[in-house]
Amino acid sequence: MALKRVVIVGGGSAGWITAAYMDAVLNGARSKAVDISLVESADVPRIGVGEATVPSLRDTLRTIGMDEAQFMRATDATFKQAIRFDDWLEPGHSYFHPFDRRPSGRLDRAGLRWLTSDRSIPFAETVSAQPALCEAGRAPKFMDNRSFEAPISYAYHVDAEKLADALCELACRRGVRHIVDDVVDVEVAADGTLSAVRCAQGLRLEGDLFIDCTGFAAILHGKRLGVDFVDYSQWLPCDRAVAMRVPYELHSPGARRPFTTATALSHGWSWDIGLADRRGIGYVYASEFTDAEAAERELRAFEGAHTKDIDARHLQFRVGRSAQPWRANCVAIGLSSGFIEPLESTGLFLVEIAVATLCEYFPFGGDMAHGAERFNAIIQARYEEILDFVVLHYCLSRREDTAFWRDVRRPERIPERLQTLLAMWQHKSPSLSDFHDNLQLFSHTPYEYVLYGMDFLRERIAGMPAASLRGPAVPESITHTIKDACSRLPAHDEWLARRTGAKPL
Repeated sequence: MALKRVVIVGGGSAGWITAAYMDAVLNGARSKAVDISLVESADVPRIGVGEATVPSLRDTLRTIGMDEAQFMRATDATFKQAIRFDDWLEPGHSYFHPFDRRPSGRLDRAGLRWLTSDRSIPFAETVSAQPALCEAGRAPKFMDNRSFEAPISYAYHVDAEKLADALCELACRRGVRHIVDDVVDVEVAADGTLSAVRCAQGLRLEGDLFIDCTGFAAILHGKRLGVDFVDYSQWLPCDRAVAMRVPYELHSPGARRPFTTATALSHGWSWDIGLADRRGIGYVYASEFTDAEAAERELRAFEGAHTKDIDARHLQFRVGRSAQPWRANCVAIGLSSGFIEPLESTGLFLVEIAVATLCEYFPFGGDMAHGAERFNAIIQARYEEILDFVVLHYCLSRREDTAFWRDVRRPERIPERLQTLLAMWQHKSPSLSDFHDNLQLFSHTPYEYVLYGMDFLRERIAGMPAASLRGPAVPESITHTIKDACSRLPAHDEWLARRTGAKPL
């Protein structure tokens, strides 16, 4: 079988995750089935401003073959065990969306038990030990746990630019060809497939499969092939962000938080991601309701006077997805494929699922039509499920303090799929059977964290059996896990210092 030539255009975290993952999966240690080249411009800035992730990144890095502590040192990574949502329901209110939950089987009655109680304990704390571990500042791992293994689930906060650099070094060492140059022309054959890209310094790269990782520019997929874009702004109006990097020596919270904080602001929400050497903060907002200058001013006021001399970076984005991410012999991965605001940290996940699916349907035999059709269906479903889950956070809010919050609660902002689920959950608590896609990222358990974290159905669900209202019964396994973990798991900063060399704050 002839060696397949893969040309990846664009680097960053999307390009280098794609290159490293494909090389690890498709090329063996002793044999090579795919020749991989990545060409990226030295002049195009990377979008990455610091990334929060979901637990799938652990499997991706394990597959690529990285050592966890080495990865964390190289990317200034910290642990992420949950997202804490502040002020989303109303000012002063907060709740956790943790990653870990005790297994309960198909007929999970935890939601019903909590709904029919006096709700004196937040729902998440009745099914997971992680809210308590987050507040106590504990790591999710013991010191002697092996790479990517732990008693509870976790993800990371990583510097996206350093992640790209680390994967670049690893992939190139294993044989991926790295070309630093500007792509100035894309050749299209008579049958509509791409045949080659031409670079500014005269290089012509031929390929059998081309992967567009050029971000919002989408120079292969969008500009050259003209693939349509499916706009999601009718459901999610946020289309701008302003971001800053806050060094710990300028402002220290005392310890690195093992969770992401998402705080509702006047016209959107802010993120707070604690890396090993700094915090990444930002404000995602809707330009329909405020402008860049006002958004930056609000973020600085929210964060504090120490931001006075910190530079701010402004970003614009379209919310939506490609109508056909795999067209002919070109696959869009990363921002060239689409973007949904990073409220649930799904940016890198969409890269991971795309490259894993591409490897599964890799066209070794040359026929791309069948693999492309299935790939497109899988990726479309991922964007749609993430859209629904992100919208859920907005439509359940009770905030009415600005025009933005009144607008995002309108029924017209709720996709039909989500409307159907919310109507069904008026009569039953969410369960595994409500979702039938085995690749689903957000099943009934994440939905319950948001629904009950935001006080969905303040009155008891119609027709459900009432409990004795003595308070929510916290399973003994949760109580035991909290006590045991808080006494035995190391502090987050202690783990980072001993295993990655992170400096004390």
